[in-house]
Amino acid sequence: MKVVNVIYMVCFYITLCLGSPGDNLDEFIDCTYACEYQRKCYGSDIHYIDPETNDFSDVHFFYTPRVYSDFLLWDCIADCDYQCQQIITRMRIHEDEEIYQFHGKWPFIRLFGTQEFFSVIFSIGNFIPHYQGYQRLKAKFISPKTSLYNNILINYTYVAIAGMAAWTASSIFHFRDLIVTEKLDYFFAGLTVLSAFHALFARITRLYLYKTLSLIFTGCVVFIFIIHLLRLYIDWSYTYNMRFNVFFGILQYGLLVFLAYQNYQSLKRQRDTVYNYRTRMIKLCVVPVVLVLVTAMAMSLELFDFFSYNFQIDAHALWHAATIIPSHYLYEFLIEDFDYIMENKQSRD
Repeated sequence: MKVVNVIYMVCFYITLCLGSPGDNLDEFIDCTYACEYQRKCYGSDIHYIDPETNDFSDVHFFYTPRVYSDFLLWDCIADCDYQCQQIITRMRIHEDEEIYQFHGKWPFIRLFGTQEFFSVIFSIGNFIPHYQGYQRLKAKFISPKTSLYNNILINYTYVAIAGMAAWTASSIFHFRDLIVTEKLDYFFAGLTVLSAFHALFARITRLYLYKTLSLIFTGCVVFIFIIHLLRLYIDWSYTYNMRFNVFFGILQYGLLVFLAYQNYQSLKRQRDTVYNYRTRMIKLCVVPVVLVLVTAMAMSLELFDFFSYNFQIDAHALWHAATIIPSHYLYEFLIEDFDYIMENKQSRD
């Protein structure tokens, strides 16, 4: 469930406020200067390197493979920064010293062109349940197509589309960290929490039965997202972006738990008439609460951040892995919830 990313962002930006120790290491700064000097990143020798005092004057810096520089936008300066991160990290490992972060991220080795290999793999893994959920939701549309009950499925489909977009953006961002890929990742993360808030609020309040009110509410949510993007375009602020996502993320969790409570009250009243009562109680009441608890517990991976240089994996990648199965069961719940609504409708007709 991509919404958990909002809590991660809190932890991430607290880390940024403290700064990345690796950025300020004298040896890292000297290394990048030496690399830029040797490779003439600026087209001229603008950085004077004294070979008698600079420890990195004799280090051989390799040139970026063309597939990286031409297709993945690894320019000379960015590549020097990457190479020096690896040099300093290996030195610190050899001297049994603590591994430091650089620019707020762990010093990952480029594997198959990716900056964070396992985060990419697990982001793709998260895309799959959203895609499968999208396909299953499309197959549930009822006739006639104008039925107001299709609005429930439409809203849930928006959640699936937003999830697919968000995890695609996440895969690209972890594949290659650039300003544009970072912002797209955050934009679509915001879209996921808004789409889920929109769908769950409309479901709980039964707005799907009132076409005009439903359109007004949808328009308001779209307007909020446009204003959100405009605010970030005019003045990009990590703090504001974090607060926006945290606010709607918490609302989403609250609505999911409240929907479980609504279903519990409804099932309890219909206990003698509901087919397979205990199974329904688990799927409609227990599962959504467990989803919230499990995804919240997965965030402990972010609170106790760690990184393995040997295995090239960190807590953030493992958090991505931990959200794949909950995403699958989210759509199981949404579809079960829709089926329950339709059963109640038929019993009243």
